[in-house]
Amino acid sequence: MKTRVISGAVLVVLLILTLVSGGYVTAGVLLFVSLVGYHELSGALKVRAADEKMNLPELIGMAAVTLYYILLLLKGGDMLFLVVVIMSLFVAEAVIFVFSYPKYKANQMIGSVFSFIYAPVMLAFIYLLRAKPEGHLLAWIPFVAWICDTCAYFAGSAFGKHKLCPLLSPKKTIEGAVGGVLGSVVAGVIFGYVYSKYTDTTLSAQICMTSFAIITFVAGCLSQVGDLIASGIKREHDIKDYGKLIPGHGGIMDRFDSVIFITPAIYFLALLFIK
Repeated sequence: MKTRVISGAVLVVLLILTLVSGGYVTAGVLLFVSLVGYHELSGALKVRAADEKMNLPELIGMAAVTLYYILLLLKGGDMLFLVVVIMSLFVAEAVIFVFSYPKYKANQMIGSVFSFIYAPVMLAFIYLLRAKPEGHLLAWIPFVAWICDTCAYFAGSAFGKHKLCPLLSPKKTIEGAVGGVLGSVVAGVIFGYVYSKYTDTTLSAQICMTSFAIITFVAGCLSQVGDLIASGIKREHDIKDYGKLIPGHGGIMDRFDSVIFITPAIYFLALLFIK
């Protein structure tokens, strides 16, 4: 427990420095985290063999991650470049599969592309949030996932009776899920009030509070789906943790699974509601 608390405190300090700094610092840290997350997820999905540190399909994926972040810095949030990188990765993996057959299997190619979309691409939306006007505030919204997890834990412990998804996560309950979503919405309302008072927005406090309540409601619901997806992948492949980077917490995918999953939805909802 002591190790978990210390590493958690260090993680929070690093997170604050990353999001406050913005620009190249935020992009650089997210690139590192994305590469680690991709490596963890591709390992879990058997893109590389258990006795391999890296192979060609994973190396191509790492190159795609790096290229995508370079394009983010140069071109911002233009979705065309995202499509180009995803299609380029798909074609590159297909070429490897065909011309090295039967060395690599189809599931390795599929796993590489899936790992790229799940970890690096979805995580990169934190950078896009940070790059927006008032991004120093908006970039914090994805971490409502941690508030959701905490509220879900306490609500589930106090009131939980009905299992949410027993085959994937036996301890999660419907009551806990509802508590997590409600906690997220309360956090969103408070955030909306702060946003209306300490930014140059022309939106009223009521509109800001309502907008962020909607955003965090969706985020709270998706957060639990993201957590269950990550748990399902681990259960299906019989692994306890994705990695060991964060002592007491596991890997990037163990600590940031739900944050990663909800960030794109938060970004697009912010574009819709926050002018």
